[in-house]
Amino acid sequence: MSGTILVAGRWRTGARRTDVRDPANIDEIVGEADLGTETDAADAFAAAAEAAPRWRRTPATERTAVLHRAAALLAERADDVARGIVREEGKILSDAAGEVQRAVETLRYFAGEALQPIGDVLPGVRPGALTLARRLPLGPVLAVTPFNFPLLIPTWKIAAALAFGNTVVWKPSQLTPLTAVRLAGVLEAAGLPAGVLNAVTGGGRDVGEALVDHPALRALTFTGSTPVGRLLERRLAGRGVRLQLEMGGKNVAVVLDDAPTAAAARAVVAGAMAATGQRCVSISRVVVSHRLLGELRDAIVAEVAGIRLGHGLDPQTTMGPLVSADAAASVLAAVESARATGARIVVGGERPEDARLARGHFVAPTVLDNVDPASPIAQEEVFGPVLSLIGVADEAAGIEVANCTRYGLNAAVFTGDLERALATVEAIEAGMVHVNAVTGVQPYIPFGGHKDSSSGPAEQGKAAAEFFTELQVVNLHPRCA
Repeated sequence: MSGTILVAGRWRTGARRTDVRDPANIDEIVGEADLGTETDAADAFAAAAEAAPRWRRTPATERTAVLHRAAALLAERADDVARGIVREEGKILSDAAGEVQRAVETLRYFAGEALQPIGDVLPGVRPGALTLARRLPLGPVLAVTPFNFPLLIPTWKIAAALAFGNTVVWKPSQLTPLTAVRLAGVLEAAGLPAGVLNAVTGGGRDVGEALVDHPALRALTFTGSTPVGRLLERRLAGRGVRLQLEMGGKNVAVVLDDAPTAAAARAVVAGAMAATGQRCVSISRVVVSHRLLGELRDAIVAEVAGIRLGHGLDPQTTMGPLVSADAAASVLAAVESARATGARIVVGGERPEDARLARGHFVAPTVLDNVDPASPIAQEEVFGPVLSLIGVADEAAGIEVANCTRYGLNAAVFTGDLERALATVEAIEAGMVHVNAVTGVQPYIPFGGHKDSSSGPAEQGKAAAEFFTELQVVNLHPRCA
């Protein structure tokens, strides 16, 4: 392998290269990545367009076999891939290993989906006639994926696209290009034909516009921030390109006054601090009655006190660094802005003093109290280990606060009363709601949000076919009319 750009089955180098550094210790260079160009983007789409007719005609049994082989290969390489994720993205090893396992399961799931019925047989319009409503591949799909799940999110996009007969051009995050190379290498080794998957590493300014503007583009599946997603939406308006946008979140946990405090605190902290808060489904707000606020706050602080910052390969570490210096600076700026507007920092809110962490992008896990529901810290995505506590007078006020952001991705409700739980679920404006839990992502469960969190069909599960295929109706008549 001579580079990190894959086009038409060949790996190539770019005009420029960049170092990839360990976010837990920026003195450690873990690899190099190529910065693609407009030429690489054009070549990738040309390869995808050329391969598209052949791949769409490939029997579903063969597409299934490729995905099953890829799952087996990824499982064999799990330890190496997980350690690579730790050193490139920063998450702890157990989280990285879990991500690899879920990616394996996703490949297996979509291998199975390729063989499922996809369409309907309908009554004919005349005697003896037959009408088929079937789904066909779209053609070249562009997948734009983020750094925070550098293996799993690309897998659930790419595996679905391939299962339904599409070719793919992939733009991974410029922060995690090495994991992208590992995934592409697995699919290549599994027998995926040349040109069916093409990957262009580099920054959005270098190749992003060229990829989005290419005339061969039929569909775009994107996971990233809401501002970038809406920008892509405007840029592609009027071109007939199908869009699937998974964007930001300002996810809420509503803790009702009959909830078991210790258990709720444990789940909320896990939901807020796992993956250093760099998940689109991370819990960032807790809405709780004034009566229970003090008790819940103390329980949350006690849970946070048990978090140990460090390198993700250290088995004692329970939280790694943020992915970059810009990410850490952005989180600290958001906390300082919150403090300046009246919020109280209960714990954290700064870089750790431990000298062994000085060369990494570490931010202490942070809990804020006295947070104004209308303030930026309660309205905008922070994407870091920051949890805001918001006290309310009663249940109705809690629902109002929970719904008062422009986002609607993930929400949690904690209560021992099923009737109250169902009423709260009914009132919450979110695409995914959990009762007495904070999250749950499986390949067979649709993933998507409401409002400014998502646009277009949901990802994963049976919903994937809605995006990656288009309907064709065939009327069959036994003889000329």
